[in-house]
Amino acid sequence: MRILSVLAATCLALSPISAPVALAQTYHSGNWAAAKVGQACYVFTQRAARDTSGALVFSFGPGGYNAGFAYEYAPWPGENGAPWDEGDFVILEVDGQEIWLGDEMFPGEGINGYRADMTSGFVAEMIAAIKAAQSTVGVNFDRAAKGEVWVYGLFATEGFAESLTEAGAMCGFDPNRLPSS
Repeated sequence: MRILSVLAATCLALSPISAPVALAQTYHSGNWAAAKVGQACYVFTQRAARDTSGALVFSFGPGGYNAGFAYEYAPWPGENGAPWDEGDFVILEVDGQEIWLGDEMFPGEGINGYRADMTSGFVAEMIAAIKAAQSTVGVNFDRAAKGEVWVYGLFATEGFAESLTEAGAMCGFDPNRLPSS
């Protein structure tokens, strides 16, 4: 019986089932979190305000290169189809005041759903805008065909600076001096 147990343990240890799982290094602060997965680092919101949806996600390669920023839409249960129309555009707000950076975001369909991505050259300005915020960042869409502005996501800024600093430490970059990609 003991030999069978040793044999079973040896087979299990050599089995692909027991192969090590890739783990993410994570950090949480306030409404934000940071994670390192493989060579990439992410800083993202953990929850949206009541009656809004989605997440804000920053991404950074090693050394802070190839920085990105996106709003990733999370559909409501039973919702099908695109959450916005082709002629709609993003309006970003910081503490309830519209900022020009929404003009640099482009809605589309991503691998896992719908998202609006920022032109990469403006990510440093988005970081500065969120760091300067007192309380919230809002993602709205001007629904051109409907003649209305819809709030899609409202996010607290508490914990952003700390999570960003931690991501910089994880991936070896200074969040205040992103390299040009």
